[in-house]
Amino acid sequence: MRAMPPPPLPNPDLDRFLRAFRKSGLVPEARVDELVQTAPPAAATDAGRLGDHLVGLGVLTQFQVTKLSQGTFQGLVLGPYHILSPLGKGGMGTVYLARDTRTADKPKGEGDLVALKVLPPKRAREEDRTLARFLREMDMCRRVDHPHLTRTYDAGDVAGVHYIAMEYIRGTSLRRVIGEHGAMTVARAARLFAEVADGLQHAHDRGIIHRDLKPSNIMVTPNGHAKVLDLGLALAVDEELPADKRIVGGQGYVVGTMDYIAPEQVDDPTKVDFRADVYALGCSLYFSLTGQPPFPGGTSIEKMQRQRVEIPDGIHELNPTVPDAFNKLVALMMEKDPVYRYPNMASVRAALLPWAASDPATPMDVDPAQSAVEVVREVERAHQTDQAFFESIPVVVFADKGKKAAETTALPLEKSGPERKKSPPRPRREEPPRPRLPRPGPKVPMWLLLAGAAVGLVGLGGFLTAVVLYFVKG
Repeated sequence: MRAMPPPPLPNPDLDRFLRAFRKSGLVPEARVDELVQTAPPAAATDAGRLGDHLVGLGVLTQFQVTKLSQGTFQGLVLGPYHILSPLGKGGMGTVYLARDTRTADKPKGEGDLVALKVLPPKRAREEDRTLARFLREMDMCRRVDHPHLTRTYDAGDVAGVHYIAMEYIRGTSLRRVIGEHGAMTVARAARLFAEVADGLQHAHDRGIIHRDLKPSNIMVTPNGHAKVLDLGLALAVDEELPADKRIVGGQGYVVGTMDYIAPEQVDDPTKVDFRADVYALGCSLYFSLTGQPPFPGGTSIEKMQRQRVEIPDGIHELNPTVPDAFNKLVALMMEKDPVYRYPNMASVRAALLPWAASDPATPMDVDPAQSAVEVVREVERAHQTDQAFFESIPVVVFADKGKKAAETTALPLEKSGPERKKSPPRPRREEPPRPRLPRPGPKVPMWLLLAGAAVGLVGLGGFLTAVVLYFVKG
């Protein structure tokens, strides 16, 4: 009789991956089974190969595969958004590349890519000012819509997680561009900063002062255009200021970046107008042409003092290719007294554009024919040699279990590792009362103790009486 082949050995890694994949909500559970059944034989039985196969199909991203392989399934979906890959971590939380599934009717059913800025519930609970700043940023972002400002598509909260869904900008920060390629030419810097000024004029027309303009908040697209980021410290004209100075600043509480902050913002960040952004733009332009801020080195306090009273080295001294006339243009933007600066961003733009005439014009779109899957792969290729990057970035962390069902639609993230089968909660066992320890000594009835005490007192009284009579008679 022919022997039956032994049953296949269990594969805990594959089992953990598939369990997490089915529960993640990234695709319907039936679709998971279909993908496994149609996968090559080697991929259908190995978690690593199956993950690579699904990444190749564009079904999952490398970040998603990393988290699912750890057994983490919650937090890869936030409302209508599917978390694809981390873009970076900031003071408020993590920014993810995400897909808006509500736009999945677009070609290839991919949906729109967005940059999803997320504030974890723990930070929102523990730091009131952080939540207040995040909510203010949500409000500010809704007010602006300009090609050279980051567009905001959506803002809200899901299960206690506050988020802002913004335009995903392909490109590199101005700070990194200068760090990698050196100082810009006058023509290139003039065109780029004319675009920044145009975007900021739009914000100013809507009563919003940026207050944190700096090279790291200016993105340069692959085609060389500017996009201004981050309204986290913005101030609205005539807004009612919160009592907590830590939220928007105030006299004695400075907010901003000291290398680029206007002198009047150092004195009181709430007593500034649009010309504070003109000064910061001048400092950023200085950086772009020299590779350093106007006042490098020193402590934050020293930087603030220098912004108030010192004049920086001339740009042409650090970069001889910059004409003296352009140096004067930047110096006018950086006048200590706002009265002597350019009055608005429109006048700054008008002053810059003649210098940009020799810089070639380029299209705004990077590559409109490139698919969303290709864009995601481009993002993840930047981290392809750094697996620790994916492992260190958390997925979206939802509210605690204690939240009511109506307030939360997700449970806390499970820890990495094999998934454990959940059992029904056990009834709480009442512990029996602890027996009292017997006191040392023999057990004597209470009545006998009282009787003995009474006899003792009578005896003591008789003895004292006899002593008194003895001395009286004597």
